[in-house]
Amino acid sequence: MNKNTGSKTVKWDIDLPEKVFHIKGTVTVSNQLSVPVKTIRRLWVNHLEVFPETATALRPFYDCSFEWGELGQNASYTAALSICVAVFNSERLAENLFICFKEEFVENFPDGNFELVLEVTRFLNKHNDRLHPNLYSRFCFSAITNSREILLYKDPETGLITTDLAENYAMHREYMPNVTLRKLNERKQRLLFKLFAKDNYIISGYEFPEVMRRVEDMMARFYWRSVEKIITRKIADRYED
Repeated sequence: MNKNTGSKTVKWDIDLPEKVFHIKGTVTVSNQLSVPVKTIRRLWVNHLEVFPETATALRPFYDCSFEWGELGQNASYTAALSICVAVFNSERLAENLFICFKEEFVENFPDGNFELVLEVTRFLNKHNDRLHPNLYSRFCFSAITNSREILLYKDPETGLITTDLAENYAMHREYMPNVTLRKLNERKQRLLFKLFAKDNYIISGYEFPEVMRRVEDMMARFYWRSVEKIITRKIADRYED
């Protein structure tokens, strides 16, 4: 089993009293005469308002505001995580699922005011690899992804925490609806990271802070190596022209 994903036999014991949720979003322009114009977005889950602070307490990298729709940026992750905490009533589970929730739902919310009903059974079945009770999602500032997410697995018997950075890097490329193309791209990215990291792409330890410190170090080195290659390529292209 890939320890960055879940198991088909071991699952989180999710006891949701309901599987259907009413989601409401509003967009208000506070003062159309001000420069710049300030837009306030608010969200409700089953008629109870949710707040961005719920998400930023768990993922401080994201903006403390809401966005949604096709053009939503950083704060779309905030919206997804805040909704997931309200829906699943578990911070751990919400952290494991909110990236998928953002891609599947939040990006498709209407850009303006909206009210809709979400049924989450199909979503949970589709992303059951995220339901492993020993799977952990952590924030990694140096990760070259918009979500800054790293998945780790904690062995319930030994307590050993492990993450495969090549798998994480491949798994978090931009979302591609074409499954075949996505799989080919993931394979390419996985091999690219392994070529860079050699035998150091698997990080393990017994404390999350220590493991994440080493993850940050490796991902930062990969980031700057990528930047160096881009600059070198641009310089070479310039002189060739």
